[in-house]
Amino acid sequence: MSVRHYKLGLLGCGTVGQGLVELVARNRALIRERAGIDLRFTQILVRDPGKKRPGVDYDLLTTHPEKVINNGCDMVVELVGGLEPARTFIRHALSNRKHVVTANKALLAADGMALLRAAAEQRVQFGFEASVCGGIPIVRALEGGLVGNHIESITGILNGTCNYILTRMSEAGVSLEEALKKAQAEGFAEADPTLDVDGYDAAQKLKILSELAFGGALPPDSVEVEGIRNITAEDVEAARKWGYTIKQVAHAQSDTQAVSLRVHPVLLPNNHPLASVRDENNAVLVKGDAVGEIFFHGKGAGSLPSASAVLSDIVEIASRRRAFPRISGRALETSKRNTECQHYLRFPVEEPSAIGSISAILEKHHVGVARAAASWAKNPAMNNRVTILTLLSSEGAVRDALRCISDSGVLKGNVTSLKIAA
Repeated sequence: MSVRHYKLGLLGCGTVGQGLVELVARNRALIRERAGIDLRFTQILVRDPGKKRPGVDYDLLTTHPEKVINNGCDMVVELVGGLEPARTFIRHALSNRKHVVTANKALLAADGMALLRAAAEQRVQFGFEASVCGGIPIVRALEGGLVGNHIESITGILNGTCNYILTRMSEAGVSLEEALKKAQAEGFAEADPTLDVDGYDAAQKLKILSELAFGGALPPDSVEVEGIRNITAEDVEAARKWGYTIKQVAHAQSDTQAVSLRVHPVLLPNNHPLASVRDENNAVLVKGDAVGEIFFHGKGAGSLPSASAVLSDIVEIASRRRAFPRISGRALETSKRNTECQHYLRFPVEEPSAIGSISAILEKHHVGVARAAASWAKNPAMNNRVTILTLLSSEGAVRDALRCISDSGVLKGNVTSLKIAA
């Protein structure tokens, strides 16, 4: 087999960038053997050239992005992250007819379709497998393997930080705050975990997958987002006793009229495929009209899993096995579904006897009660509480009932309301 020499310009050498350099060095001979491609880096953009980066050739480092893009490379790999200057770097590379590979989920969620169109206009490739779910090849599946399917829905655990936190809360019985500290100590959570814990990281990934799956551009803020900050150890324990596991779930569904997208904490039955996904792992269920449901599962983050996804894009593009994508110019309509489902409700109350009036208000609004429990607080710093599992009820009816319960004066704080997946 003849070997083609292929030159890479790398923008950013943080966690994933160093992982990519390590992976290329470790598996260079294997890539030559399997794909007939010999990869090497021509220049690497960094902020601090003096920082120690084991395994990275110091002579390749630069603080000037134009030296990376204009140094004779065949492809630019963007691992800077964020909106700017990453967007400017990528557009400059595309205008110079360089293939581009990125792992930048924030930029793709904001401007992905425009960048794909810019790449198509220049007849160059644009790879972004690593932007969603790390090493899981979900982007490639949607772009290629499932191209003959009408995708009906995507349901997944797309954020490893939240999944790690909820796993610790479930298995170790700790609070969210304790689980978050553990996640930060293990490197699964940032010092500022807002994007993860409040659901926005998963929302960005869901938007990227949905635009691929449903064939069009979605408007900004098209995802309804609810984070996990209000989940308590008591919620996790109550769910466990009733046969459920709490997970942060991203869900997108399409019909002939519109697409609905939501990220929120959900009670999953213990036999649900996503319920057993532990720690920092990600998983995605894709439902197509021909294949039915397909389950993808694996490491969703980390240096080497993400670098593996970046490298797969690089090799596929370099070996010319990738077709130029057809970019749809249509705008997708979105809708908020008033679906019927069961709900888990937790009410902080002055007296557990409030269970009677709470149940009566729910029934008045046609929200049936399947199970109910009242309990005294374990210590003076906590509230007494009433927990309820409803029967199938519309989201609108539950909202109306909760508004009336809040106005009734029996509560000592905010209600926690979680949907229960079928």
